[in-house]
Amino acid sequence: MQLVKTITAGTEGKIIAPRAVVIIGASTGGPTALAQILPKFPKCFQAAVIVVQQMRPGFTKLLAGQLDYLSELPVGEAERNQPLQAGVALFAPGDYSIVVQRSCGAPDQQFILELQDAGDSVEKMRKRIDCAMTTAAEVFGSRTIGVLLSGVGEDGRDGMKAIHDHGGKTIAQDESSSIVFDMPRAAIDAGTVDEVLPLWNIADRINEIVGEA
Repeated sequence: MQLVKTITAGTEGKIIAPRAVVIIGASTGGPTALAQILPKFPKCFQAAVIVVQQMRPGFTKLLAGQLDYLSELPVGEAERNQPLQAGVALFAPGDYSIVVQRSCGAPDQQFILELQDAGDSVEKMRKRIDCAMTTAAEVFGSRTIGVLLSGVGEDGRDGMKAIHDHGGKTIAQDESSSIVFDMPRAAIDAGTVDEVLPLWNIADRINEIVGEA
């Protein structure tokens, strides 16, 4: 993966293990919302960021490039077996699900991302957000932060439950700032959302939680 920005670390050539992981799920209205969230994360952000934007293959790479330009963090598409690193935001490619795993490799590469082909399966495509959230919660436990933004359907509801059940924090975008409130509403109605916030408050709250991790 070629990110526009250089990934920095405390020691040359070393990967900075994340203190926490932020999983952001979005669909319709997501690109606009993400443009108000990712640029607010500081360069020294101590969490890894994974974004699952429900979007056709190819378009996620373009979106990641646009957000890389706007953000202090490097932003790009994830690759197979890519180490998770603090202060880097990675998008799930449009036709793949992200699976978060513990690494058996180098000590500084504690967590890696695996990609699973979602193919043409509508069901698998709808579960992409749930897959990333659930597998992250299984690895990071209470250090997982789930964020569900504007979108159609019930995508992310089960993933938010997994994060909630593992003691992590869950945040949903509120109705007034959502273009489509279906996804946040489904998670809220399921009783798995800790905080419902307007879009402009979400990044600040994430920064607070990461600072407390």
